[in-house]
Amino acid sequence: MNSARLFSSVTKAATFAACAMTSSFGMAEELPLWELGLGVGGLYQPYYPGSDQTRAYAFPVPLPIYRGSVFKSDDEGMRAELIKDGPYKLDMSLDFNLAIDSDDVDLRAGMPDIDSMLQIGPSLEVTLAKGEHSEWLLNFPVRANFGIGSNGLEESGYTFSPNITYFRDMDWSGTPWRAGIALGMQAGSRDYQNVYYGVDQQFSTANRPSYEAESGFSGSRALLTLKSNNKKRLWVWFLRYDNISGASFEDSPLVDTSGGLSAGFVYSRYLFKSKRLISRQ
Repeated sequence: MNSARLFSSVTKAATFAACAMTSSFGMAEELPLWELGLGVGGLYQPYYPGSDQTRAYAFPVPLPIYRGSVFKSDDEGMRAELIKDGPYKLDMSLDFNLAIDSDDVDLRAGMPDIDSMLQIGPSLEVTLAKGEHSEWLLNFPVRANFGIGSNGLEESGYTFSPNITYFRDMDWSGTPWRAGIALGMQAGSRDYQNVYYGVDQQFSTANRPSYEAESGFSGSRALLTLKSNNKKRLWVWFLRYDNISGASFEDSPLVDTSGGLSAGFVYSRYLFKSKRLISRQ
């Protein structure tokens, strides 16, 4: 689920900052239409919110950048920007979540593995306030989820993750950085909740009774990010805390803790870029 993201977990930060770092939000600059970066990332996280078992890994990070007028690919992910009108922006974007091997999670021993998950859907972003070096955003992302397994794509419910985000530009030893903090809630449909927290009768045991999760509240999230992006390289650091207290599945036998901490980073250098330049803020 959301806690299983790799590059998206590290870089998105509940709607991340704009692709190019500038000294102020209103300053435009000439940027290549496309760039290609390559780097490395690392991630430490629980297997899913509510699990007290964690995993850590490093992974290569290909970073394709495309700054089209509608279709875009950058450190915010791949998306189509459908509407941009004053303080409102509507886009359609993709996310990808890692599979979970049930043999690696004690509470899921003997249960089927969880497939990798493709997420697609619209996100409405509202700019609440904007200063020379700071910005407040309100985000309303909705995602349809599809498991990717041996039988192809399988519809796996919907998620809704509204959040409020504050960004601040700063200078650190002559290098521009953007810090962000996001606070929000998570919600999911019955089908989605049961992917991670449901227990079918055939997989019940004396210590793991059958369980059907309900739709509704999935927990709260706080996310801290720090990013520096220039013409040569990208650095992203993040720290995230998830808490499922009060979630509709809190009493699932697959839950053994209410809180979980994740941390990660991405470093990438831009290796190739187009000669064509475009103006972007």
